[in-house]
Amino acid sequence: MDFLSTRLAAGWALASGIVAAWLLARAIGRAPWTLLADGFRLHGWIGAAFTIALAWILSARVNEGLPLHLLATPLVSMMFGRDLAVAAAAPAVAAACLWRGDGWTGAGATWLLAAWLPVTLQHALHGTADRWVPRNIFTFIFLSGFFAPGAAFAATVVAAALAHSAAGTAEWSRLVDGFLPFGLLLAWGEAFLSGLLTAIFVVYEPRWMATFDDRRYLQPPRDPR
Repeated sequence: MDFLSTRLAAGWALASGIVAAWLLARAIGRAPWTLLADGFRLHGWIGAAFTIALAWILSARVNEGLPLHLLATPLVSMMFGRDLAVAAAAPAVAAACLWRGDGWTGAGATWLLAAWLPVTLQHALHGTADRWVPRNIFTFIFLSGFFAPGAAFAATVVAAALAHSAAGTAEWSRLVDGFLPFGLLLAWGEAFLSGLLTAIFVVYEPRWMATFDDRRYLQPPRDPR
């Protein structure tokens, strides 16, 4: 799921770093930082950054070292919005690099694959469901909280496999034999944990779920008469 355990060629490292830096700067400029003026939400955002780093550090190794791990970024996108989510992933990348002691050449590619891509997909799927599906708490939890993170994770696994193959950090046969099938299976874990925590936050602490609005998802059914 990342490039923190493989050394990227200089060209790939530079290109991915430039793109990541540009997208991160744009996200930081657009992020609703006033949302974190509430100390409770600020603590939640800092905790989310720590959780992302922990999820990436606690990875499994398949096919001679290719890492597989949960992302956590789709859930953080639901909690604080797209831009604050990808901003929270920046210190997570740094923490994961420091923990492993190497992988700085892949920091940009890792942020793009494990943060920007799944958060963007999560945001798009949530917006699609919000527009075309009847709005209620069930559709929010199941579609935006459960299905969208799982789909974003599966798409990220495929994108990571293609990126490893294109960058020459893993042979396609290795990716097909272990990385892809195990990664797609892990999408269930991402979906389940995200859906479970979405339900908990919606019920017990909606201040940590910025994309959930009582006025939109808890409206009483219309009288058909």
